Amino acid sequence: MSAPGSLRWGPIAGVVAALLVVLGVCGSLGAWQWSVGTHGGEPVEAADAVPLADVLAPASPAEGGVGKSVTVSGAFALADAALVGGGRVIDGTEAVLVVRPFTVAADATGTEETATLPVVVGWVPADDLSRVGSPSGATELTGYLRGSEGASVSTTEGAPAGTFLADTLSPAVFAQHWDSPMYSALLVADTPEDGLNPIPAPEPETELNFRSIVYAFEWWLFGAFFLFVAVRWIRDNGRVAPETADRDEPSPDVPTDAATASAAVKEGSP
Repeated sequence: MSAPGSLRWGPIAGVVAALLVVLGVCGSLGAWQWSVGTHGGEPVEAADAVPLADVLAPASPAEGGVGKSVTVSGAFALADAALVGGGRVIDGTEAVLVVRPFTVAADATGTEETATLPVVVGWVPADDLSRVGSPSGATELTGYLRGSEGASVSTTEGAPAGTFLADTLSPAVFAQHWDSPMYSALLVADTPEDGLNPIPAPEPETELNFRSIVYAFEWWLFGAFFLFVAVRWIRDNGRVAPETADRDEPSPDVPTDAATASAAVKEGSP
């Protein structure tokens, strides 16, 4: 039998083992959520190009495909080009991006139906919009996918013939002028259209997903709470409690009820 005050190694070992498992799970899940919430973008490499249908379908969320280098087949549609300004500056010059609708071939969408892909084919200085000409006859494009920006309005007022003006790269805006279904991401072409300047290569960026960051802190807080509970339990229950004295055992200085009764009988006898 363990002496009073000695450690209860069996229960303590079980609690410590459970604590290590919980801390490992909470720590790893928290670290994973943190990496998801603060992941860094990677530079796009042409050698990594894959078919568009492998990473993105028409009218579907683009999160998984943004930043991917892809190839796609089809033809430019004979529709107005979008001139997207919004105060952009490239190489120290106020720039306007030129975006054209590219009709992706039915066998390249993965849906067996054609779809419209917005393609950024280059840029021009904001004071030289006359450089925008006619679409090329390309039937194969290679580039990287870029996410949509917030919605804005579009207008043909002040725009050169065959174009319209917009402030953001938004397929929702382009859908007002081009055929549907529309891809939710844009393709930035590796090779610019004749007469246009090439789009600079993207730089790695750190994107924040606040929901994943909150989940990471929740996992770590859960692990910290379990650590607190385990430490309190070990402190309160980790030692053998001292044996309590038998309160029913009579004290030698106090007469028992039997002795008292015997003395009373003797006093009452003649």
